[in-house]
Amino acid sequence: MLIFLKKTVMKIRFYLRKSTKKYSINFEYRSSNGSIRYRTSTGYMIQNSKEWDNKKERLKIPSSVFGAADINTKLSEAIYKVNKSISVTDELNISESDVQKIVFNAFGKVSVAEKEKVKTESVKNNLISYYKWFLEYYSIHNSPYTKKKLAKGTLKTYKTGLSRLEEYIEDRKLNNFSFKDCNRDFYNDYILYLTSLNYSKNYVGTIIQKLKTILGFAYEEGIHSNNEFKKSYFSKMTEEIDHVYLTVEELKRIKELQLNDTILDNVRDIFLISCYTGLRISDMMALLKRSNQVIFEEDGIKYFQLKQLKTTNSVIIPLNSIVNAILDKRNGNLPNYLHSTIINEHIKSICKRAKIIENHLLTRTIGGKVEEFNLPKYKLVSSHTARRSFCTNAFKSGIPIQDIMAISGHKSERVFLNYVKVQKVENAKRIAKHDFFK
Repeated sequence: MLIFLKKTVMKIRFYLRKSTKKYSINFEYRSSNGSIRYRTSTGYMIQNSKEWDNKKERLKIPSSVFGAADINTKLSEAIYKVNKSISVTDELNISESDVQKIVFNAFGKVSVAEKEKVKTESVKNNLISYYKWFLEYYSIHNSPYTKKKLAKGTLKTYKTGLSRLEEYIEDRKLNNFSFKDCNRDFYNDYILYLTSLNYSKNYVGTIIQKLKTILGFAYEEGIHSNNEFKKSYFSKMTEEIDHVYLTVEELKRIKELQLNDTILDNVRDIFLISCYTGLRISDMMALLKRSNQVIFEEDGIKYFQLKQLKTTNSVIIPLNSIVNAILDKRNGNLPNYLHSTIINEHIKSICKRAKIIENHLLTRTIGGKVEEFNLPKYKLVSSHTARRSFCTNAFKSGIPIQDIMAISGHKSERVFLNYVKVQKVENAKRIAKHDFFK
């Protein structure tokens, strides 16, 4: 009698694993003989398990998860790479370490040992080498502190900080600049150098802040033992700038403009949506790409629901009559996507046509000197003015700060209040309405 043995095959799958308030998309490999079972996180997280298709082992499409289609593509590419790598090896004799290397390669991950090896070989106590390693590594891997990769905007700021430091080292003809060189003399001379290039005080402060972060990461990882960056003198300088915001009346004038040009009409409507939702420009751009996937209605009220790119916080924003009118004129859809550079290019002329032309005094420190600029208000408007206008107008209307922050994504009242542009007299009038003063 012939006995047919059932042939077993290796199993590769994706599944969800619940963590604190989130779900991790995990990967599992099981060898055909059952001797190896290897699991690891893919690095992708989602908030709601209902977004996951257990049968297809992919995110459901359409999805409220930002970049869901791209994530599915990357999961499929990783499966292909794993299958291809294992198919050219003797699977029965493969080791768990071999599987780990194959999986790490497929997902672009680096083992702790390889990470330390690369870091040790590249930095060798050289600050610039470590700075470059930091940018390269944390642009594709999660930070141990923020639990996420460096965002594009943050990465750009770090790269700017690296460029300024390299220029300083070249200008001062310093060789093999190391962590131990970051002391009081360096700090004072670096500030002097940046100031001499006519950079603003806030710009210099940002460069110092990024350098402190790099020094802090390296210190915590045992790359160096110089703690000068922790001392009070090694501080980020800053000054409050009286940036413009647009009042409700000014926004009304923008809304009522007759704009026959399609691009200008789009720019105006995108800007107004930002003014009444408080979205960062990066979130606004992501919103436009996803169109009505982020809109839902409950009890007759429409909302935006999205995850903020910078903070990864999920927010739900109620839409007022102006935003609803913009959606209605497009059959319930958002305006067509436009790059932020196009918005910044045209919003000034739109504000000028809306007669937002009164002068605004702007004071800032540039090159160590306090300078004043008295310019027509429309010249100072940019895409970021919308977010500032939302925070200020919402605050002036009496909405509690914590409720505004829940939408804006600010993590502290101190940072939030920097956005609120309210004159002292206006603030006093608002306080005077409180029961305490009656």
